[in-house]
Amino acid sequence: MSSIVRIGATTVAAIALTVGAAFAQDACQKPAEAKKIIVMADWIPWSNQGPMFTAQQKGLYKEEGIEVEVISPANPADPIKLVARERVNMSMTYVPEVMLSRETGIPVTAVAVALRVLSSGLTTHGEENIKTPADLKGKIIGIGPKQDAQAYLDTLLKSAGLTKKDVQMVDPGFGHSQYLMTRKVAAAHTLAYAENMIIEEMSAKEGKPKPNFLRYSDFGVPKFYYQLYVANENWSKKNAATICRFLRATGKGADDYFGKQGWQETNKWVHSKNSVFSLEQHNKMAQAISTHWKDEAGKYWVQKEEVWKQAQDWALQQKFISIPEGTKKYFTNAYVPKS
Repeated sequence: MSSIVRIGATTVAAIALTVGAAFAQDACQKPAEAKKIIVMADWIPWSNQGPMFTAQQKGLYKEEGIEVEVISPANPADPIKLVARERVNMSMTYVPEVMLSRETGIPVTAVAVALRVLSSGLTTHGEENIKTPADLKGKIIGIGPKQDAQAYLDTLLKSAGLTKKDVQMVDPGFGHSQYLMTRKVAAAHTLAYAENMIIEEMSAKEGKPKPNFLRYSDFGVPKFYYQLYVANENWSKKNAATICRFLRATGKGADDYFGKQGWQETNKWVHSKNSVFSLEQHNKMAQAISTHWKDEAGKYWVQKEEVWKQAQDWALQQKFISIPEGTKKYFTNAYVPKS
């Protein structure tokens, strides 16, 4: 009887390993279910989209049996809204947007992380001599109405014992840099390697003091992921191989774009579509984010539950969301290429 039990246990273990291996298989092993997909980017072409454009130019998507169309949103709310409605197949969006969508019952899921470093903050005018959040008291801040930006500001002010009642706020639209340089605001919501970089260059050119940058993650906001690839959960489950093949090709594009400084070629095309930044600035941004794509193990795309848990805890504390949904509903690594 005991030997039968041992044989049974061994058999069960073998079956379990076989089943586990099946579930762990690379989704890329199957042909792409969808031959053409639409990816909505976060903005008009710029350096964070460089890996996709390199993959297009090098024919890497074609090698995977898919055609990828990258489109720009008409407004900042479109990426999460249109992917939720399956009007586009994937979007480049952000952690807070995913949490808000799940809060309202919209089945979106982050299928990959692109930019891992939360690099948002407040750029302060050099002549204002603002060095800490406490120095913002009584100042005018340029910040848009997006809920995540507002929550970031709340957290930063709280670190100095301040609230929004202690500052004045104006919405600069897309004119954060102009509002700051013309002294309409003392500080503005920016991205370290984008608007902040431009403001630093403009200040130096005009002989003005160097601006200071207050990074939100230095003042209470957790260091969660910045930018994600997100899909509707229902579509993603039906198109596992398509997503995996898209990620594999985009990863190869990133290897070329960053590893070989391929941005110097790709960004010529990017600049032709986006003259907000000079070609030199596009190249500087590419260099600045080149270390933001891989994790400590040198892998693209992989997300960690602990990072999402920190983001959720912060969002609940800020009353940004109210339902502590299981963090695994926010993301999946099921479509990440195994090699």
